[in-house]
Amino acid sequence: MSSRVRTSGRCVICGSKRTERNHVGGQNHVAWFTMPFCLDHHAQFHALLRAAGIDLEYTSDPRERMLRALKATTVCQWMLTEALQNLNSGDNDHD
Repeated sequence: MSSRVRTSGRCVICGSKRTERNHVGGQNHVAWFTMPFCLDHHAQFHALLRAAGIDLEYTSDPRERMLRALKATTVCQWMLTEALQNLNSGDNDHD
């Protein structure tokens, strides 16, 4: 996370207004695919990538870039799924 770019959107996980653009598939792999994450969720995303051994450094191998981007987007999907599950478990009035 070298340069932090602030966005005007809300965090896709918690709704916080203080966000930065997160390159979901890796800035070196799928630079155009971004989502607003708050500082905490952006840090969590990168911690999960490190824990999973997902390297977002540039590689000249197009297949490896695609593989790394897909792995990173899977981590993001997992975070979104967990957030939705947490919202649903706390929302018993709308069954």
